[in-house]
Amino acid sequence: MDTLSSADLIAFLTMLTEEMPGHSDRLRELDAQFGDGDLGITIAIGMKAIRDALPELEAEEPGVILAKAGMAFNREAASTFGAIFATALMSAGKQVRGKPEIALGDLPGMIEAAASGVSARGGAKPGEKTILDVLLPMAAELQAQVAGGAALADGAAATHRACGEALEATKSMEAKHGRGGWFKEKSIGIQDPGSTAICLMMDCFARFVAG
Repeated sequence: MDTLSSADLIAFLTMLTEEMPGHSDRLRELDAQFGDGDLGITIAIGMKAIRDALPELEAEEPGVILAKAGMAFNREAASTFGAIFATALMSAGKQVRGKPEIALGDLPGMIEAAASGVSARGGAKPGEKTILDVLLPMAAELQAQVAGGAALADGAAATHRACGEALEATKSMEAKHGRGGWFKEKSIGIQDPGSTAICLMMDCFARFVAG
């Protein structure tokens, strides 16, 4: 697999929406350590919303599919994460608007656009224990993979590893936003729940393009 067509993207999102609810308890428990503990529920509801929306998106181009998937997620699972995740998907989708397929070379710009959208929406900066702290390292790794001429599967696998390393680094950060911001230094030592969800999604993507 060198590129992702609309059909490929629908297949990936189907796989994602089947797998992510299985992580609901883990995400809920992690989020409860310095948040309101609703992330697992948000993921389960939002993923079901995406799955329900997919049949009507089969004729759309990849950028539109991503944007409308984000809108569906936030519509049914309105929350801080829902708004941020929807913004990330819509921003990434806008980056490839008009393209019939997504290649590895498109992914750095898509992730960078997602990060920019998230930052603008929530006012977050790197180092504040948000999904930016995995999105930006992922974008950097993707840039390196593109520069090195990697295949899509190899680039995705390397980016998943980079996401895991970046996720580990969030443990040393102090939360600055949302409910986590109330806990301040008490959030140190715990990995960011939202970033954990993003890395789980990246794991799913890497396995999808490999198989």
